[in-house]
Amino acid sequence: MRELAAELYKTVRRPAVWVCVLGLLAIAVTIGYAVPWLLETFSKTTQGLPPGTTLADLKVTLYPQNFVINTVGNPLGGVFALILGVLLQGSEYGWGTVKMLYTQRAGRVAMLFGKLAALATVVVLMVIGLFAVDAASSVAAALLDGKSIGFPEASEIVKGIAAMSLIFAFWAGFGFILATLFRQSAMAIGLGLAYALVIEGLIFGLGSSLLSSLKNVQQWFPIANTGYLTDSFGAVRIRGIRASAPPFADATHAVLVLTAYVVVFVVISAVLVRRRDVTS
Repeated sequence: MRELAAELYKTVRRPAVWVCVLGLLAIAVTIGYAVPWLLETFSKTTQGLPPGTTLADLKVTLYPQNFVINTVGNPLGGVFALILGVLLQGSEYGWGTVKMLYTQRAGRVAMLFGKLAALATVVVLMVIGLFAVDAASSVAAALLDGKSIGFPEASEIVKGIAAMSLIFAFWAGFGFILATLFRQSAMAIGLGLAYALVIEGLIFGLGSSLLSSLKNVQQWFPIANTGYLTDSFGAVRIRGIRASAPPFADATHAVLVLTAYVVVFVVISAVLVRRRDVTS
């Protein structure tokens, strides 16, 4: 508990952490709700929309009954969680404080798990904050349009928070282990984003369209499973737009695979911290 308290004390006093968390919340409100509402309210063009579908029909995505789907599907949240994981570990190497951190009486592994527990705490709070601002934004959109306010069931909201916490835990753990491997922040962030964009985003994205059997391989990769977990909440039904195809794997598969990755990240980080020479 002392290690967790010490890490939380450091974490909440770091401006970079607040910038990361508040930046995500601000983007969620502006790009997720404010900008779409303005465009769908004042734009006059319907170019690109299916016949019979209007801009007003698209607004249903902004209302409270769909805020869980919107929040879980936030495409930028993982990036901020990755940066958060990198910062909490990589900055110690940049500042040169890792030597002091891992030579305390509590021991290296105890200090590492204190840092990981602090990271998990911040991730969960960031997820709860994201759900809170999205709920408030959806209520504002409904009130402005004179629509009724009806939220999903409480169990659906809890499932959404749990799912997004696991997705963010993967990204934060990914950033954490990259920072541990390379002992710095810049390369860890660069490689994390490169993996997301090139390996799974580009290679599997293009390859799967040409060779369907690649999906059998892709289902064991983490980012694909964040998509499966997100898609398990369904999609917003919009008049004139067909529902997307069901995900390749179900939510149970996604939860097990993502949990396995998080556990592997923790184990590898613990082994590296325990065996490495931190005094040189």
